[in-house]
Amino acid sequence: MRNKIKKVFITGSGTSVGKTYLTCGLIDLIIKKGFKVSPYKPIETGCKKINNKLIPNDSKKFYKLVNKGIDIELINPYRFQQPISPNRAIQLSRKKINIKNYIEKVKKLPKNDFLIIEGAGGLCSPISSDGLNIDLIKKMNLKTILVVKDEIGAINNTLLNIEMLKKYKIGVIAIILNRIILKQPVGMNNLLEIRSYTTIPIIQMLNYKNYSNVKPLNSVFKLLLQS
Repeated sequence: MRNKIKKVFITGSGTSVGKTYLTCGLIDLIIKKGFKVSPYKPIETGCKKINNKLIPNDSKKFYKLVNKGIDIELINPYRFQQPISPNRAIQLSRKKINIKNYIEKVKKLPKNDFLIIEGAGGLCSPISSDGLNIDLIKKMNLKTILVVKDEIGAINNTLLNIEMLKKYKIGVIAIILNRIILKQPVGMNNLLEIRSYTTIPIIQMLNYKNYSNVKPLNSVFKLLLQS
């Protein structure tokens, strides 16, 4: 295991579906199990400006989880203040960032047991002038974990994303059905219905405030080891 780096790209059916929540939970669990992990967030928008420096919200969490043992500039090399699509933020800043730049930056991270990459936005969100998150996944030859918010519309969102991943011939380790709002409409069972359409493992999670207590993370970890 320690001679082979386990790599995965955490993607989502959209924004605010729980990608960072899952990524933090996995990083925390991996470390507790005695492994070393390198988190990577290629680009982050919506960063706060403090003392003339942009502070990334998501990547800062990863930085703290690894006990500040990896430079945050390596964890998150590109960041912007506007809470907009990454490519639009790049355009407005008059910078030029391509998919190859993200791939070059990831090579500078420590070669640890795990490389956990979290995308910005959804699977088809534009992250550069020459590609989407899914293009980066393909070019890096990665498998994915797809996070879907457990709500009305989840079935449609899940199946559309699965079809895109099939089109690009990208493997899916698991689908995380993340229930952020615990109260659900009477009779709704997205887990049961989605399982009737795919053989991809589906893990349902309740988005607790303390992700370290979420037992399903162990199931995600086992699937990652087997991938």
